Amino acid sequence: MFRPSLTLRLTLAFTLLVAITSALVSVSLYRSLYAELVWRDNQTLVNRGAQLRQLLLDGAEPQALPLYFNRMMDTRLDVLRIDRPGRGTVVEVNQAGVAIPGMAPVPAGTPPSARLLHHWRTAHGEQVAGLALRGSDQVGDVTISVARVSTDRDRVLARYRQNSLIISLVAILLAGIASPLLIRRSLRAIATLSQQTARTDSRQLASPLALETLPTELLPLGQSLNVMRQRLAEDFSRLTQFADDLAHELRTPVNILLGQNQVMLQRPRSPAEYQALLGSNIEELEHLTRLIENILFLSRADHRNVALNPQRIDLARFIGDVVDFLEPLAEERELRVEVSATGEVEADKLLLQRVLTNLMTNALRHAPEGDRILIRAEPVAHGVTITVANRGAPIDHPEKIFTRFWRGDDARHSPGTGLGLAMSQAIATLHRGQLGLSHENGWNRFTLWLPRS
Repeated sequence: MFRPSLTLRLTLAFTLLVAITSALVSVSLYRSLYAELVWRDNQTLVNRGAQLRQLLLDGAEPQALPLYFNRMMDTRLDVLRIDRPGRGTVVEVNQAGVAIPGMAPVPAGTPPSARLLHHWRTAHGEQVAGLALRGSDQVGDVTISVARVSTDRDRVLARYRQNSLIISLVAILLAGIASPLLIRRSLRAIATLSQQTARTDSRQLASPLALETLPTELLPLGQSLNVMRQRLAEDFSRLTQFADDLAHELRTPVNILLGQNQVMLQRPRSPAEYQALLGSNIEELEHLTRLIENILFLSRADHRNVALNPQRIDLARFIGDVVDFLEPLAEERELRVEVSATGEVEADKLLLQRVLTNLMTNALRHAPEGDRILIRAEPVAHGVTITVANRGAPIDHPEKIFTRFWRGDDARHSPGTGLGLAMSQAIATLHRGQLGLSHENGWNRFTLWLPRS
């Protein structure tokens, strides 16, 4: 399949534009020149007819008029005939051999004008303009007929058409030859931009492309490429960090399993010891299973590949069930859970329970021992909010709180995998909601907003 290059397309477009422009200019100028020449010929014919009539009126002899006529007009193309009523033609100058048709003469008291001219064509197709005027001399009334053949005018117009055609063809040829050179020169910026983009690797993503040399038309493309590079750099950084964190999270249970089994196999063990080892292995494998399931859930959530089962949920009863489930953990740290919930929401019950469990577990873990935890749920404009709050110092780096595998102290010793809040945010996004963190008056508040159904 033939695919014309951008240079060829622009060359054809520019050449076509030059051709159309040349044609329009040539036609416009030709029409203007034609109108100007016709107007001048007509005015000359009218003026000379009026002059001849005035000469007769001033007493000139009709036989003497050819002398004046020869001085005023080109006898090769101009025609003069003077007729006297009842006597026929008195004077006739007609070297062109033009047959003059019957023309109504202009009365003696009426000044001639171009609108009174008569037009016809000769046997050879040449245009002729003529005028008949009523006049008088010392003998009596006469009719003066003057005419002009357009041979010279047609010759001038033909020469102009020929020259216009030659000039237009030369302009089109030059446009066809020069356009590719100029276009290729102008498109060097695209080639440079393409080369810079092709040389880009992971180490150069953070460095933006130089836009100083780009023309104005390519600036949006260059800016878009820089935005893309920045996003790729951020995604690559997150992916690298994610891979590092995932390797660390997997390495710990794998090393535990490997070490326990190696120690166990160093010497014979009793059945009870083997049972304890198997139990410990099962715990680590369950931890690995949960970690893998959480990662797979986040991956599916990123691609909107999680099927939701929305249902109407009474928030007061729903939050009460989650609080009852986590009550033993609260009693261990002597924490009170105060709940104030009203309204309903339409959401996937299991996923919403997962979010609330993560938020409450986080609050129970970081609240001061013997303090209280506040849970509020209430309808707001266009949805409902669920807030879980606990006392505590402001969280360091709150912008990273929902990052996968990131934990508050950014250490490897705090419990959990660092995926709970990331999963909670992903679930909120799946429900077209939002999850945010704020700190006010010594309270850390996680607020979940869910839209109405």
